[in-house]
Amino acid sequence: MVSLYESMKENLAAHFRIDPEIVTPDATLESLGLDSLALVELMCVLRDNLGLRIPDGDGPMSLQGTFAQLVEAVEHAQPVVVIPAAAGPVPARVPSR
Repeated sequence: MVSLYESMKENLAAHFRIDPEIVTPDATLESLGLDSLALVELMCVLRDNLGLRIPDGDGPMSLQGTFAQLVEAVEHAQPVVVIPAAAGPVPARVPSR
Protein backbone atom coordinates (compact mmCIF):
# COMPACT_ATOMS: atom_id res chain seq x y z
CA MET A 1 0.00 0.00 0.00
CA VAL A 2 1.32 3.43 -0.97
CA SER A 3 1.54 5.97 1.84
CA LEU A 4 -0.27 9.29 1.63
CA TYR A 5 3.13 11.01 1.51
CA GLU A 6 4.29 8.97 -1.50
CA SER A 7 0.95 9.28 -3.27
CA MET A 8 0.90 13.07 -2.87
CA LYS A 9 4.54 13.30 -3.92
CA GLU A 10 3.85 11.33 -7.11
CA ASN A 11 0.69 13.32 -7.90
CA LEU A 12 2.28 16.70 -7.18
CA ALA A 13 5.29 15.83 -9.35
CA ALA A 14 3.12 14.60 -12.22
CA HIS A 15 0.51 17.38 -12.10
CA PHE A 16 2.99 20.25 -11.92
CA ARG A 17 5.82 18.52 -13.84
CA ILE A 18 8.21 18.63 -10.90
CA ASP A 19 11.18 16.29 -10.52
CA PRO A 20 10.05 13.90 -7.73
CA GLU A 21 13.60 13.88 -6.33
CA ILE A 22 13.26 17.50 -5.18
CA VAL A 23 9.93 16.88 -3.42
CA THR A 24 11.23 16.42 0.11
CA PRO A 25 9.46 16.93 3.45
CA ASP A 26 11.17 20.27 4.10
CA ALA A 27 10.83 21.66 0.57
CA THR A 28 8.61 24.73 0.48
CA LEU A 29 5.94 24.87 -2.17
CA GLU A 30 7.70 27.94 -3.56
CA SER A 31 11.01 26.06 -3.83
CA LEU A 32 9.16 23.40 -5.85
CA GLY A 33 8.30 26.10 -8.38
CA LEU A 34 4.70 26.72 -7.39
CA ASP A 35 3.32 30.24 -7.49
CA SER A 36 0.08 31.69 -6.14
CA LEU A 37 -1.92 30.53 -9.16
CA ALA A 38 -0.54 27.00 -8.77
CA LEU A 39 -1.62 27.05 -5.11
CA VAL A 40 -5.19 27.81 -6.15
CA GLU A 41 -5.00 25.00 -8.70
CA LEU A 42 -3.61 22.65 -6.04
CA MET A 43 -6.49 23.50 -3.68
CA CYS A 44 -8.95 22.77 -6.49
CA VAL A 45 -7.25 19.46 -7.28
CA LEU A 46 -7.41 18.41 -3.61
CA ARG A 47 -11.06 19.42 -3.43
CA ASP A 48 -12.09 17.77 -6.71
CA ASN A 49 -10.00 14.59 -6.52
CA LEU A 50 -10.05 13.91 -2.79
CA GLY A 51 -13.15 15.82 -1.70
CA LEU A 52 -11.09 17.79 0.83
CA ARG A 53 -10.97 21.45 1.81
CA ILE A 54 -7.59 22.71 2.94
CA PRO A 55 -7.73 26.14 4.60
CA ASP A 56 -5.53 28.69 2.84
CA GLY A 57 -3.54 31.45 4.43
CA ASP A 58 -0.22 31.32 6.23
CA GLY A 59 -0.26 27.57 6.84
CA PRO A 60 0.42 24.63 4.57
CA MET A 61 -1.28 26.25 1.59
CA SER A 62 1.12 29.17 1.45
CA LEU A 63 4.23 29.39 -0.67
CA GLN A 64 6.31 29.14 2.51
CA GLY A 65 4.49 26.00 3.68
CA THR A 66 6.49 22.78 3.40
CA PHE A 67 5.48 19.62 1.62
CA ALA A 68 5.36 17.82 4.99
CA GLN A 69 2.94 20.47 6.30
CA LEU A 70 0.76 19.99 3.22
CA VAL A 71 0.65 16.22 3.74
CA GLU A 72 -0.26 16.73 7.40
CA ALA A 73 -3.00 19.20 6.43
CA VAL A 74 -4.45 16.65 4.00
CA GLU A 75 -4.41 14.01 6.75
CA HIS A 76 -6.49 16.32 8.96
CA ALA A 77 -8.59 18.01 6.26
CA GLN A 78 -12.33 18.26 6.49
CA PRO A 79 -14.46 16.82 3.71
CA VAL A 80 -16.12 19.30 1.41
CA VAL A 81 -19.80 19.71 2.26
CA VAL A 82 -21.97 19.78 -0.84
CA ILE A 83 -25.33 21.48 -0.51
CA PRO A 84 -27.77 20.06 -3.05
CA ALA A 85 -29.31 22.50 -5.47
CA ALA A 86 -33.01 23.28 -5.31
CA ALA A 87 -35.28 20.92 -7.24
CA GLY A 88 -36.23 23.62 -9.71
CA PRO A 89 -35.87 27.29 -10.41
CA VAL A 90 -36.62 29.60 -7.55
CA PRO A 91 -39.53 31.88 -8.46
CA ALA A 92 -38.76 35.57 -8.49
CA ARG A 93 -40.52 37.71 -5.95
CA VAL A 94 -42.63 40.40 -7.44
CA PRO A 95 -42.96 43.39 -5.13
CA SER A 96 -46.54 44.14 -4.22
CA ARG A 97 -47.94 47.58 -4.89
